Amino acid sequence: MEGLTLKQRLAQKTRKLVKTVELDGDKVDLRRPSHKERVAVLKLIEAAGEMPVNANATEGSQANATEGNLRGVSRMVACVLYDPESKLRLYDPADPGDVETILGSPWLEDVTLDAQKAFMGGLKQDVEEARGNS
Repeated sequence: MEGLTLKQRLAQKTRKLVKTVELDGDKVDLRRPSHKERVAVLKLIEAAGEMPVNANATEGSQANATEGNLRGVSRMVACVLYDPESKLRLYDPADPGDVETILGSPWLEDVTLDAQKAFMGGLKQDVEEARGNS
């Protein structure tokens, strides 16, 4: 990285490692997305109707919402799963095939909580702190 400006060096940094987990014998990194990546995934989730529904929803819409919610979670997982060696993202949250693959994977449940924490990064703590201060 010699000869690069500070701006160029910062642009080449990898996403912050949150945690390394093992999924059915294979290690993967959970990395925090940038704000731009996070917003893009949230927009995909919203556009696809994969946001959580409110408590007043009908039984039929709640069943559809459950699948949608799981697809939204799958997009979040896709956003944070990285190859530990190459440091490259394993899945594309905008690719329907990748979302389907994650949705049907036997390890989705095992990684969901950690992936959601990685996806939200410090935002969740900031929101909870702000709520406590109001």
